[in-house]
Amino acid sequence: MPRAPRRAVSPGVPSPVAYAMRLEDHPFFRGLSPENIEALAAAAEIRRYETGEVIFEEGSESDALFLVLEGRVAFEKSLPGNKSRVISYAESGHFFGEIGVLTGAPRALRASTSGSSAIARLPREDLREFIRRSPGPVDQILQSIVNHLHHTTRHYVEDMLHQEKMSLVGNMVSSIIHDFKNPFTLISLGAQLISTQHSDAKTQKLCANMNKQIQRMVDMANEVSEFAKGVQTFRPSWVDMPSLVQKFHELNEPYFQKERVTIETDIDPVVIEAEENKLLRVLQNLVGNAIDGCDERDDGVVRIEVHDRKENIELIVADNGKGIPEQIRNNLFDPFVTYGKTGGTGLGTAIVKSVVEAHKGRIRFETSDKGTTFFILLPKSQGPRA
Repeated sequence: MPRAPRRAVSPGVPSPVAYAMRLEDHPFFRGLSPENIEALAAAAEIRRYETGEVIFEEGSESDALFLVLEGRVAFEKSLPGNKSRVISYAESGHFFGEIGVLTGAPRALRASTSGSSAIARLPREDLREFIRRSPGPVDQILQSIVNHLHHTTRHYVEDMLHQEKMSLVGNMVSSIIHDFKNPFTLISLGAQLISTQHSDAKTQKLCANMNKQIQRMVDMANEVSEFAKGVQTFRPSWVDMPSLVQKFHELNEPYFQKERVTIETDIDPVVIEAEENKLLRVLQNLVGNAIDGCDERDDGVVRIEVHDRKENIELIVADNGKGIPEQIRNNLFDPFVTYGKTGGTGLGTAIVKSVVEAHKGRIRFETSDKGTTFFILLPKSQGPRA
């Protein structure tokens, strides 16, 4: 996931505001004598953090233990490509930062707040002296370390399994493209031969569509292969959106005629800098999913809209189907996520998101039992503006 913007930490001034939990009542101090609690509490500094503020960065010095008095803290591990992954969270009553304090190692994760939070900071030297005098909290610290290691190991295994799946998909698609190359060539040559022998408009249109569909299948397979390898080639040109939607409709006309779904369009006359084939892929996946979502009704409607939003365009695909299952809403754009479909791979929406982000765009959706709407915002120009 993209890393949140870094923000400066607020000055560490104790606040007169009452927190959800008093420092002395934190579970870290459970079982200690009032004298020991008072001594450590006197060395603590309470800070108020707003949403998204960084408590410490990955790789920074392990100079303190932190107690969560209020709010929630997220721990992220940096990944290649200026991305990161959330490993775990600490809620009110938890504490964190203990591993580096005990071992002297740098911070292994980045810690930032997920909402307005109150955090007590216990300096390293005061904590070590406290542990030497009062070994009671050691059991709690060791249990916390075990919990952190459990979360880290689980996410590591998930990432390794994901990479293995994507590698298998990439190898499989490359093999499919190689095996299909000869049949595709023969079909294309056959279409060209038929078109030279029959000059009527219907045959010419049919042969042209055959060649377009063959190229389309090759492009779709290449896109899956690129996605599996973690790359996204991008060859933008100026694309007229009304013409793009019309081309999409022509390519899918036989399919639409067999469905019990009405396709409606509302397209502003706008041109953007994009890759046409990849935008067709976005429409193909979203409209195909929308039609699948309407399969239980005879009055299904799928609506495609393109609106001019000054420096951007907004592409909307909406339906009046049964909505996205609640079980997959939170991770809809992850690879291999599918539910209730026997023929789905779970890659469609993941590729859509990858294409949108390659165009420097954003995608979101709203869904209920009355239908689903996808909103895609794309810049009109990919280069620096004059």
